Amino acid sequence: MASNSPIFMDYSATTPCDERVVNEMLPYFTRYFGNTASRTHSFGWQAEAAVEQARERVAKLINAQPREIIFTSGATEACNLALRGVFEMYAIKGNHIITVKTEHKAVLDTCKALEKKELRLVIWM
Repeated sequence: MASNSPIFMDYSATTPCDERVVNEMLPYFTRYFGNTASRTHSFGWQAEAAVEQARERVAKLINAQPREIIFTSGATEACNLALRGVFEMYAIKGNHIITVKTEHKAVLDTCKALEKKELRLVIWM
């Protein structure tokens, strides 16, 4: 039997949210909406406690330390943060990143921005 429903093939870009995650997050979309950076009131304290609890739970799941868990808003921010971190940490060992021109735009844009900081960027064809 043929279906007329569209098929989404890019699960690397976005995926349906697991119902368990939705249920965990629902209170933070409706009742608890503080900013973790706001440390002068209870809304911020509550948000910060929730993020720290999530960090601990994720760390436990993957056998990591909570301080090793960094939440980002998405893949672009994660790529940027990772590449900039590696660039800064290993700058004394060399100033180059090798990538390919078919790499994701977020990676290439970050590499090009780092290139302005004396990074030698090598893009393979």
